Amino acid sequence: MSRIGIMGGTFNPIHNAHLIMARAAYEQACLDEIWFMPSKNPPHKSSSEIISEKHRSNMVRQAIKDTPFFEFSDFELRHEGTTYTAETLQRLHRTYPTDQFYFLMGGDSLFELETWYHPEQIMKMTTILAFSRNGETLQHMQARAAYLTDHYQADIRILSMPDMPISSSLIRSRILAGKPVDRMLPPAVEKYIFQEKLYTTH
Repeated sequence: MSRIGIMGGTFNPIHNAHLIMARAAYEQACLDEIWFMPSKNPPHKSSSEIISEKHRSNMVRQAIKDTPFFEFSDFELRHEGTTYTAETLQRLHRTYPTDQFYFLMGGDSLFELETWYHPEQIMKMTTILAFSRNGETLQHMQARAAYLTDHYQADIRILSMPDMPISSSLIRSRILAGKPVDRMLPPAVEKYIFQEKLYTTH
């Protein structure tokens, strides 16, 4: 049985905070692998904001190629329609019945989790590894985890990572404005973005 962390998201683009979070989860939760799983059609984002699956997948592959315990997964991309975390976890359990899955999320997602599609199924099927990403205090994170644990019998672990005020939307806006993004992205991803002329227009 493998202990596998699921790092989901649109990765539009993948950036250094994603990689730092994944490495922190790998080390602090004693995982065997982290699967980077780009989402196809997330329910909470407009498809007009998201570049092609090909470009997002290529950037993820470039970002993780030198880390042996990071793996690219097209598990969600292979399914048509809107991608819901609850349904993805169901399919993962059917496909890999002997493995144990851990779902990585930022603190903002932890506070929004009850609004997701079938949150009770998500918390039943996976251990949640939550990180403060947007200024959430440890006390508030722990209080939220305690509430969800009590109401849903969830297994939620609050992990730590350096404060990194980086987001994909910030990177896109800086590229559009011609501002530098070299400290926010792995060099291979930055090179790919500029080679392919991504995010240069609305």
